Amino acid sequence: MKFQLKALAAAAILAAALPAHATIDTAGSGNSSFVLTVFDKVANVSASFDLGKNYLDFNQVAAAGAVSSVTAPGTSFSWDLATDVDYSAAWTSFLAAATLPNIQYAVTAADNLGTGAGTRGYITTLAATGAALTTNAMTAALGNFDTYVAAQNFGGHVATDGSFFSNSAAAASTLYNSNRVGGTTTGPTTVGVIGSSLGVIQVTGSASSFTNATQTVFGNGAQFNLASNGTLIYQPVPEADTWAMMLLGLGFMGFVARRKQA
Repeated sequence: MKFQLKALAAAAILAAALPAHATIDTAGSGNSSFVLTVFDKVANVSASFDLGKNYLDFNQVAAAGAVSSVTAPGTSFSWDLATDVDYSAAWTSFLAAATLPNIQYAVTAADNLGTGAGTRGYITTLAATGAALTTNAMTAALGNFDTYVAAQNFGGHVATDGSFFSNSAAAASTLYNSNRVGGTTTGPTTVGVIGSSLGVIQVTGSASSFTNATQTVFGNGAQFNLASNGTLIYQPVPEADTWAMMLLGLGFMGFVARRKQA
């Protein structure tokens, strides 16, 4: 059962700089790592980062396991690629080779275990919803995701902290061909330019079926944003009643301040 706790004040934000794993968990594990990928197709460079969170940490579909409350107002996460020792070497190498206007990014995690409806899928950044893809196409995309992760874990490029820099954007470009996960031609557009805010969507289906996968956009306007300075933020937008409570609280604080001055 899903419980979303209301924040008493939208200003009370949990910001966490999260450690990376030694290797990136695959979709085949049933609970892959959340992977940030940045790439410049023109300069032919890419970098990826294990964000220290997993698929089930953000899961919104009951059939896929415990439902997370990360869409609740006040629940935010942040990562600093430029200064965090887990990420800074790969980020610096990438920026030195890339051109800022050409940089694109996406964040994706996946689950490729289970047979019932909704048990497999991926959670990813969202630039625009797209035509539904079959669960067979989704399963193929999950396989491509694991091929990409394996290339980082075992290809001699991955650092012990789970960050990765490559002088080739081919793997990242293949993973996000047509700006969608796994090289699919349907489904949501998941890639955005650096500096843009991207929504979050979960695509789920069964192990093998030609029926359409289900697309669930995260509520409360949840977004990722990667800034040019290397700061990645995940933050839901507070609901209207939370904003009202925050404004009421600020108004009360102002009233108390005026009373003290008087």
